[in-house]
Amino acid sequence: MKKRILNQTTVVTFVFFFLLFGCFSNHYERTEDFQFLWKVGDLPKAELEAQRLAQSGPKRDRMLYYLEQGSVARMQGSTHSSIVALQAASREYERWYGSHLRTETRVSEEFLSIVSSPETKPYKSRIYERAMLRMYQAHNYLLAGEKGLTRAAIFKTRQAIEDAKDLWREELKRAHEENQKRKINLEKTLTHLKSSVQYSEQMEKVRSLVPPNFPKFVNPATLYFEALYFLHGGSQQEDFNKAEYSLRLLASLFPDNRWIQEDYRLAKQSAKPSVSSTYVFMETGRAPVRVEKRIDLPIFFFSSTSRIPYLGIALPTLKINDHFLQNLDVFHTRDMSKLQTTKPLSDIDSIVAQEFEYFYDLELAQAIAGGIAKGGIQYLATNSVRGESDLTKSVVGAGVGMLSQLNTRADLRSWSTLPKQIRFCKIDTPSDRKLTLRGTGTNLSTVVNLKKGKTQLVWVRSVSEFTPLRVVGVCNLSQI
Repeated sequence: MKKRILNQTTVVTFVFFFLLFGCFSNHYERTEDFQFLWKVGDLPKAELEAQRLAQSGPKRDRMLYYLEQGSVARMQGSTHSSIVALQAASREYERWYGSHLRTETRVSEEFLSIVSSPETKPYKSRIYERAMLRMYQAHNYLLAGEKGLTRAAIFKTRQAIEDAKDLWREELKRAHEENQKRKINLEKTLTHLKSSVQYSEQMEKVRSLVPPNFPKFVNPATLYFEALYFLHGGSQQEDFNKAEYSLRLLASLFPDNRWIQEDYRLAKQSAKPSVSSTYVFMETGRAPVRVEKRIDLPIFFFSSTSRIPYLGIALPTLKINDHFLQNLDVFHTRDMSKLQTTKPLSDIDSIVAQEFEYFYDLELAQAIAGGIAKGGIQYLATNSVRGESDLTKSVVGAGVGMLSQLNTRADLRSWSTLPKQIRFCKIDTPSDRKLTLRGTGTNLSTVVNLKKGKTQLVWVRSVSEFTPLRVVGVCNLSQI
């Protein structure tokens, strides 16, 4: 009788886990409406959908939904709404990990991610996303005239990168420990995978996106924004020193860009520009998205007597979005003779690909730990009903098999409304303070009214070569 009660309890338990985990919708399904709305340019409805997800969607993903809401609001020029949403995203991060990541990861979080899917873990953001969050918020505060908050957000950009690297380092350590508990030789398993044709082909595509000698965790757009802030709004020598520090790296990355070289010379001389000029930053296209790829991988154990099973795991790979407005012409509305065309600044594809490869071992280690854990659950479930009827064994076997299959998922979450590229140009400010921005080779154009002041910053966003240009904001850098 006790055995039968135990077996019935086992069946109920695994039915519960099936209902709890197997029936969850994934990230793509939950955000399908949002993705459609923002891609077609219906930004007001897209913002409302992101807000709805942030309020009623899974708590673990709320940081991501706030990021999406904040960037869509920003694209519409809704500075206050963007500030509020990005502040909420920052609070979500700190709620889980505290100041500078000093709180421990919750045990329940680790358990859920192992027996179900990596998407059940709270979304912490990636390094490049953290840097973009701080830059967007600093720009928002600049547009709102919040001088102190702008400066604070700029300083947080560098700290965000260091914090995020520490977080991933700790997670990789935990993943190694989790696999060691299961007697898995992770190094040997990884070595075998990396020698396979399947892995080599996938990672070669990723590596091809990254320029040679590109420094790790560097986003030139965040560096340049910071440099311009201190160079043109600086009031003391320390500000020029900060500008020089960032521009030195940028000058080495872009030796042929005369605008960056000019700014670097000014910073070294601790001098303000003598002529009125306007910087135009253009964000264009859509960042890479993560798609799933399933593979069968042999798992090596430390014990020489252990057999080497093949484990089915789900891993992410990158899909590049190729439809985007490739360039922007900027000219005086009444005089096209001084036309300038934007030059590359940040290739987000490269930044995402570099980070993807750098942390791929972590994703693999977590997938292996999860696969082994679910395999153990399958064994316990089927073994516990071995003496039962064929029907009971079939139901339990099918149930836990479906549970394992449904929860063998890669983590496909990412900040999808980030751009593919950030480009820029510098042009003399027209006397009537009117600039025309036109997509190169297209009919997409808009006229921007500049503010008074020596140095202006115009920020524009393009989602595709078919959607209108959107002016995020115009501000005066020389009156910070």
